Amino acid sequence: MKADWLRDKKTRLERKNSFDGSLVYGTSKFNADTGRAARVLQPFKDLIDRETGLIGSDLVRSRNCPVCGEAPGPGLFIKDGFRHVRCPRCGLIYVSLILREDILIRYWREETAWLSVLHSSPQSDMDALKYQYGLDLAQSLLKEDEAPGALLDIGAGTGDFVLKAREGGWDATALELNLETADYLEREGIQVIVKPLELSDLEGSSFNLITLWEVLEHLTDPRIILQKTRRILKDSGLLLIVVPNAGSLVTRILHEKSNTFGGHSHLNHFNVESLTLLLNDLDFEIVELETILTELGTINNFLDFQDPYLGNAGEFWPLITPELIHDKLWGSRILLLARKKGG
Repeated sequence: MKADWLRDKKTRLERKNSFDGSLVYGTSKFNADTGRAARVLQPFKDLIDRETGLIGSDLVRSRNCPVCGEAPGPGLFIKDGFRHVRCPRCGLIYVSLILREDILIRYWREETAWLSVLHSSPQSDMDALKYQYGLDLAQSLLKEDEAPGALLDIGAGTGDFVLKAREGGWDATALELNLETADYLEREGIQVIVKPLELSDLEGSSFNLITLWEVLEHLTDPRIILQKTRRILKDSGLLLIVVPNAGSLVTRILHEKSNTFGGHSHLNHFNVESLTLLLNDLDFEIVELETILTELGTINNFLDFQDPYLGNAGEFWPLITPELIHDKLWGSRILLLARKKGG
C-alpha cells in the first residue's frame, strides 16, 4: 500500500516543490549561487568546423535512433557543433553524430566543471530532498522485506545519492566512471565499480533497486544498459529512472535555447512516449511515472524577453502553475519506476 503522502495530491506536489530550485530560490539566484551562470557550456567549441558548424568528422561516429533503430530523420537544429534530429518513427530527439567512444569515456573520467555545480550548497540542499523523495517512492512500492535492500546507483555523480541511500539502511553500491567521485566514495566506504555497466561482472538478480539519476541521456546506447540492468535486477525489484523531459513546457518553448541540449554529453532527449516505448520493448512494466522540476521561472523569463536563466521576470500568466505543469507531465524531468514484466 502506498504511503499517505503519495495518495494525497497536494502533499505530493508540496514535496516536489520543496526541491525545485526555480521555485525555492528564484531562477536567477539559483543559477548564480550554484555556479551554472558561469559554467562553460561548450567544452569542444575549438573543434567545430567553421564552414559546417559541426564537430570535425574525424572525432565523431554516426548512429541510428537508440530507441527504435530507425535511420536519422530530418535535422531540427545544430547546437555547439552537434546536429540534433528527430526520429521519424518513434519521435525521439537525439544527436546522430556523437563523439567517439574513447573521447566520451575520457571526458567523463576527467570532467569536473559540472561537479562543482552539483557540490554547491543550494544544489546539494535541493538534491538531498529530491533523493529522499525518490527513495521514499521506491520503498513504498517494494515489499517490506525488500526495502531497504541491495541498491545499485549507476552514474553516481557527486555520490550524494548513494550516501543518502546508505544512511537509510540500503546496501548501496555505486557505478561511476569519474575518477574524482570514485576515489571519494571509496574513502567513504562505498563499493565502487569504475567501468561501464556492460563490462562489469555483476551477477544476475542481485539488486532490489537500481537507480539511474539523469544517466540515460548521456549513453550512446541506452538499450544495452537497460538490458544489463534488467538481468541484474531481482524479479520483484524496481528500476528508478530520471531523465530530462524533451516534452517539458520549458523545452517546447525554448527549443535549442534550452540548456538541456548539449550534444557532447546529452545524446538522447526522451519524452514520456519514447521512454515508455523503450522500456516496454525491453519487457519492463512502468508502475509509477510523473514529472519533477517546473523550470517555471525560466519560462516566465523567456516570455518576458529576458535571458531565460538569468532574468528576474514576474509571473507571466497565473494559470501556468506547478500543479498544471505536473498534471500535464510538462515538468523538466521525467521520474519513473519500473519492474520486470511478470516479476
